[in-house]
Amino acid sequence: MATFSVTCRCGERYHTDDRQVGRQLSCRRCGHALTIARPPEFERVPVRDAGGKTRRRRHRRGLRPRAARWVDSITRARSSFTRQGMRTAALRAIRGPWRVLHLAAWLYLAATVVIAILMWGEGDHWWTATVLLFMGRWVFLLPLVLLLPLALVWKRRLLLPLALGGLIVLGPVMGGRVGWRRLIPPPDGMPLRVVTFNADGGAMLAPLLPFVLDEWQADVVLLQECGEALTAASERVDGWHWHHTQGLCLLTRLPILSADQMDRSALERLKQVQGLGIGGAGYVVRYSLQSARGPISVTNLHLETPRKGFEGFAAGDVARLRENTELRAIESDLARRWVDVVHGPAIVAGDFNTPIESRIFREHWGDLDDAFSRVGTGFGMTKFNGWIRIRIDHVLTRDAWRARTVAMGRDLGSDHRPLIVDLVLAAQ
Repeated sequence: MATFSVTCRCGERYHTDDRQVGRQLSCRRCGHALTIARPPEFERVPVRDAGGKTRRRRHRRGLRPRAARWVDSITRARSSFTRQGMRTAALRAIRGPWRVLHLAAWLYLAATVVIAILMWGEGDHWWTATVLLFMGRWVFLLPLVLLLPLALVWKRRLLLPLALGGLIVLGPVMGGRVGWRRLIPPPDGMPLRVVTFNADGGAMLAPLLPFVLDEWQADVVLLQECGEALTAASERVDGWHWHHTQGLCLLTRLPILSADQMDRSALERLKQVQGLGIGGAGYVVRYSLQSARGPISVTNLHLETPRKGFEGFAAGDVARLRENTELRAIESDLARRWVDVVHGPAIVAGDFNTPIESRIFREHWGDLDDAFSRVGTGFGMTKFNGWIRIRIDHVLTRDAWRARTVAMGRDLGSDHRPLIVDLVLAAQ
């Protein structure tokens, strides 16, 4: 039996039950005659079933009026399949995945910041950061393939941290450039086009050399890993001066005044002391070329590859990677000292086997102007090895040299790409 309360107009309340319905009650406070009736909350309410037919259902007994109203409101809400109700139910259902997406977006931004800091601060100093330097950095964009569409559909405000993280990967991590300095008018002076290319032996380039030289329209061509066939082909090209030694070849329109090779005896001794057979390449040749502005200094180099260290690392020998990194630092120090023997405007180009984010590169070559960093656009990847894409071939200049344009040459059968740079020797 349901119990309920009735209230007189004076505010006095009386508790009763279904047996007293229809009887009159005299209020002891004001004397008003009060007819006992069941409150509206206890009346039967229409409810639509799954078939759409109307039926009547009695509210639960034994509940106080406030609780009864609450239960009734829930019942009506559940029976209301409006668009807003369905949307609210859907939002509640995906609230958990939303939280996961929110966390993933901000974690991605934090991860990209950490990766950039490690590469620029600890690259070639701590082995973990060294691995980041030489891996395919484009993999850090892969999370965006999933996160961006989800954020676009569910939470567009999360596009901001995802976009910031993507820009960090494209810029500081992958080395993307917009080349805004191209908008600055170049200075007046002597133009010079320089091409550096690790030919990987040059088996494909050798028979095409005259045609490729016409395509490049270069004044100075510096080749690394110049094999026997390519060396012989360079000697037969009409109108070019040439020089080759220890896998380095020079082809130039300018007369060669001198060619000096860096002493490698210190590197050979280091190789014997280590006893690991990973002595450095360290091939560096400095040329003096006769130009319209007088002698100019051009250096062709090919420094030690980190591949030998990573081979040891893959076998679980982290010490081998550290020794290889130390060797590369020694090589760069000797090569820079060799370059600085000659004062004045200078060009240093070749396969450094080191990206610009490396501590080794910044300590020994960072004060020189990197042509691609100044006027290049895109990523300037010069090394293609499977899924690895990295920029380790550079054209560096000193003093009055200014870079105007930078372009990447086509594939010529090597795992490197030619780097074509237009320079200007500013008038004094």
